[in-house]
Amino acid sequence: MRHFLILSFSLLVLTSCKKIVKRTQEEIAETLIVKAITDGRWTVSVYKDDTNDYLSEFSGYEFQFKTNRTVDAIKNSTTESTGTWNEDKVNIAIIADYPASAAVTLQRLDGNWKLKDSNWTWVKAQQTINGKLVTLELRKK
Repeated sequence: MRHFLILSFSLLVLTSCKKIVKRTQEEIAETLIVKAITDGRWTVSVYKDDTNDYLSEFSGYEFQFKTNRTVDAIKNSTTESTGTWNEDKVNIAIIADYPASAAVTLQRLDGNWKLKDSNWTWVKAQQTINGKLVTLELRKK
């Protein structure tokens, strides 16, 4: 009986340790991702749907993502509007939202952007809006 209790306790400890290690790895990964997003400013390098290219609308804009899950749209060294962002870990996406008072150009960034490819200095994301596939690419300045 004593061996059974020792074995049971050992299995419980090992299982708990594996969960702690996995949770720690996930927290480190999330910290690195947030650091990559929030370190520096970003510009829009591609914004198009099936038939239209809207890149020129984003000329002069820079975006500063912050750890408090807000994002400043900066134009001519002035914050024009502040929106929110959040990550969707399950669907590997970024959810963005600018207020209704923001310029239409900034509201184009609203929605659930599925990440298609990325590295530390650029991101390619897509979403479907009104039946059209919209592609967004951001580059770190």
